Amino acid sequence: MARVAVRYLEAVDDPVVGLLIRSRAGMNVYGTNTELEQIKLGPRAAGDVLHLSFAFRCELCAMEYTLTVASHDPDGVGHDWLDDAIAFAVADSRYTAGVANLRASVRVE
Repeated sequence: MARVAVRYLEAVDDPVVGLLIRSRAGMNVYGTNTELEQIKLGPRAAGDVLHLSFAFRCELCAMEYTLTVASHDPDGVGHDWLDDAIAFAVADSRYTAGVANLRASVRVE
């Protein structure tokens, strides 16, 4: 789960808040936002604070990642963008290659 708090310094008609997970190499691994999830947030007045929780299965391979968060209009005009705001590492007892741990099982037939 990722929690995001957004405070609007100016009035916004229809804000969209999103997040993006990147690998240490800068590859976009996963992203979503309130518009894609069909959640309406607006309108918001100056001084309004929103608290959002993004819950999702995070089946990532062991390595370092960053989390970027942003608020923007539906047409993409940005309000604020915190690039690589938080760094985190995923640990696992089993090595897997890539960024998505698909939890494979293998059987001989």
